[in-house]
Amino acid sequence: MELAIAQIKEIVEYALDRELDAFSMAADFYEAYMMDSLGAVALVVEVQKRCDVRIPDERMPQVRTGEQLAAIVAELRGAATLHEVAA
Repeated sequence: MELAIAQIKEIVEYALDRELDAFSMAADFYEAYMMDSLGAVALVVEVQKRCDVRIPDERMPQVRTGEQLAAIVAELRGAATLHEVAA
């Protein structure tokens, strides 16, 4: 199941602890929405909880946009599916 734009917007709003009037999948979370390190931690925790994936710490700097977030979640879900099939 792919992450929808509305789901990603909701996760980002949760991490920022505020609603966004406009949301772009290409916008940089840190520059466009002023996300700080605390928001980044909240983003990771919320994504992991809602999407049932584990984002490795070394991958977090790669998550700066909604597009990147969706791609990493899809990749991790695909890896989890492959592991489940192999088991």
